[in-house]
Amino acid sequence: MMKKGRISTGIYGLDDLLGGGFRESTINIVRGGTGVGKTTFALQYSLFGLNRGEKVLYISFEMSEEQIIRDSRDLGWVELGDHIEEGNLKIIHLFGEDLTFPALDFAETIRNSKPSNNPMIVIDPLTYPTFYSEKEKRKSLSTIFQELRKLGTAVIVLEEPADGNYIPDGSAMPLYLGDTVIYLQNLGFGEMYDRTLRIMKHRGSKHGEGLYPYSIETGLGIVLHASEKQIERVKPKTIFDDMFKEAIEKTKSMGSLGDRLSARIKVLQKNWTREDDPSQILALVLEEEKK
Repeated sequence: MMKKGRISTGIYGLDDLLGGGFRESTINIVRGGTGVGKTTFALQYSLFGLNRGEKVLYISFEMSEEQIIRDSRDLGWVELGDHIEEGNLKIIHLFGEDLTFPALDFAETIRNSKPSNNPMIVIDPLTYPTFYSEKEKRKSLSTIFQELRKLGTAVIVLEEPADGNYIPDGSAMPLYLGDTVIYLQNLGFGEMYDRTLRIMKHRGSKHGEGLYPYSIETGLGIVLHASEKQIERVKPKTIFDDMFKEAIEKTKSMGSLGDRLSARIKVLQKNWTREDDPSQILALVLEEEKK
């Protein structure tokens, strides 16, 4: 079941590590080198939504519609073509060189092409040499992202530079501006941690902080192999609910200040994923707020 206010990633095992999935109307970056499964991620995200009645706008700077359909069939996702015929999936093949001023041209293209009022949007890949070769074009990325948030929930694929240890200013810009950044890596040694996923950023939400192995399975796509222990670390701990309720009760004697503090403690309770007892923190907060 899709969590309210969340958009499922479609990646098996990932939603549990993201508090239920991507937040609505956000920019979500999938970054990695060649062959790690970035396009598979983008197609899997799209297909999961399409099969549940969502509309998807897929913008590709590298592959034509025919290539995307072919690659999807190779993965066993034969229904992708049906979604195109039914108008649920719209694929646009763009060339970055054709965009004279990215912020204006790109945003206008999306507005004119979107198949519904609140589509799932995929950009594969974001061609940062075109967008960031000049200072003015780098600034325009902020405008593009603002427009994308208004139009829907977006997944943007970002190719990692050849030297993964160095991120040029141009390619780093989307990492700063994005709401979520997921890093895929393939070491090429054939071991369990050969392919790994790391959640580098998930703005406004708790997320897993580990390094998670994954595989790409024909017929399924990306499957994350997070352990039960790793998943439990992200889930709110209910064993301390009585302590939070007691602290909330104590705020009632603090007037309007207590109402605001009560709301903040409820947020803390909802996001308390640690095993340690929160009583010391709650006592400190109550004491300081009475001043």
